[in-house]
Formats: sequence, C-alpha cells, structure tokens
Amino acid sequence: MDLHHPLIQSLALPLLVAFMVTGMLRGALGPVQGRRWAAAGAALAIVGTAVWQLGWQMPPGTLTERLPWIYAAAALLGLVLEALHAGRRTEWLAAGILWALVLAVLPTRALPLLLGIWLLGLAVLRAVLREYAARADAAAVLVLSSLGLAAAAMMAGSALLFELALALAAAVGGCALWLWPIVRIAFGASGAIVAALAWLSLMQATAVLTEARPLTLLLLAGAFTAGPLVRWMRRRLQRPAAPPGPRARTWVEPLIVALVAALWVAAALALAAWGGPGLPTGTDDPYYKPKW
Repeated sequence: MDLHHPLIQSLALPLLVAFMVTGMLRGALGPVQGRRWAAAGAALAIVGTAVWQLGWQMPPGTLTERLPWIYAAAALLGLVLEALHAGRRTEWLAAGILWALVLAVLPTRALPLLLGIWLLGLAVLRAVLREYAARADAAAVLVLSSLGLAAAAMMAGSALLFELALALAAAVGGCALWLWPIVRIAFGASGAIVAALAWLSLMQATAVLTEARPLTLLLLAGAFTAGPLVRWMRRRLQRPAAPPGPRARTWVEPLIVALVAALWVAAALALAAWGGPGLPTGTDDPYYKPKW
C-alpha cells in the first residue's frame, strides 16, 4: 500500500484517524469528559494529514508551507478554549484574532480587500461556533463546503489545494460519524475552531495561488448560512426545535442543513464550470508536483 497515494493521504488517512481518535477519546475519558473532548480527534487528523502532505518546514517559506503551522496554532487555540470552558463570544473573538494573524502571514493585496476577507472570516467563524455542539449541523456544512472548495481548486488547476481541502472534508467527516445519526459527542471548540480556520486558510490560498473566481469562493462561504437559514425557515413555519441532548432526535435537521449547504456549493461549482474570463487553462500551482 502506497501511503503517499492521493486517495490514501487525502481521503482514507484523515477519515480513519479522525474516526478512530475521536472514538478512543470518547471511550477513554468517559461519558462526560470524553463527550466534551472527543472532537479533538478531528483536530489531530487535520493537523496530522497536513504535516504528512506538506512536511514541517522550519522556518516555513512558501504559502503552503505555512499551512501546517496555521493548523497547529488553530488546534492549540481550540484546545485552550475548551479547557477554559470559554463561552461562544470568547471563542469567536479569539478565533477572529487568530484569523487576523493568519491573514498577516499569508499573501494579501490591498488593505480594503484584506479587511473584507477578515470580515468574511468572522462571519464564517460565527456561523460555525454558534451551532449547537450536540448537533452535526456545523460538521455537515464544513464537510460540504470543503468538498466544494476541493472541486473549485481542482477546476482552477491546483491538485495540491484539491488534496488539502479533500483531507479537511474527510477529517471533519470522520468526526461527524460520532455526531450523526446518533449524537455521542459534542463538536466543540477543540474541533470546530481548527476546522473553520483551516477552511478559511485554504479559501485564501485558493484565491492567491489560483485564478478561481472570487464569486465562486463567496458562494462557497455562503454555505455557512445554511444553519441560520434553516432555523429562520423553521421559525416562519412555527416549528420549534427539539432541545439538544445526547438522546435527542437530532438526525433530521443536519440533513436539511446539508441540503441547503449543498445548494450553495452546487451554485458555486456551476459558476466555476460556466467559465468565462479569468479561468486558467489547467496548470498546477508552483509549490506542488502531482503524484498521479
């Protein structure tokens, strides 16, 4: 078995690591602490597969060499916030500050554009962190938006960013198997922060390293509005949500949220496939040599 094959390192490896480590933490730490800390399995899978794919350069030079460091910093922040029992507002503010630091080390253009990207990141972080930890809503959106980002990166000519985004989707998906259809863990800060910041970093890398259309990336970011849109529609229909809990029937809502997110992703990929000026002819980014 070739562990460096793209399907292994970008799909099977992060999926299995996230699923197994999440389950091990859930079982080893007990029903209370294990449920709370189990999402760290996703963080380990995200950071570990990025290091496996990109290496650990000291000091990092290229944009892609900085990604494992960004992932590791986001994972550490999530673990610290989880240990401190931080509230949602504190999690959001801390993640927003780290996102600003990430933008400072990634290639950027004009200051107004930088500010817009930072605000977009704040909106994405808020959408992820405000979801119930005992539901699979946030995980479902992260998986679908990461798959959409992977497809957009491949259509824009970058096999490396395709692999990285696919690995992110697989890592979150492996953890989400413990959230759906039966809720057995909580998708808290230890997993959600690193997943959201990894997605934002890959979105920025796609914008910088490829000629992907900005509107395509904006539509992919729009997928994170799926949860609020579903709740708004439920309020309009006057159907209150069931209270979250380990035995609550929470398997239906994530399906609806995933469907709404999939519509955003489909619109983004349709726009990318539609083409037009600005799409590349199909060359990879300069930091990567395809393995297939």
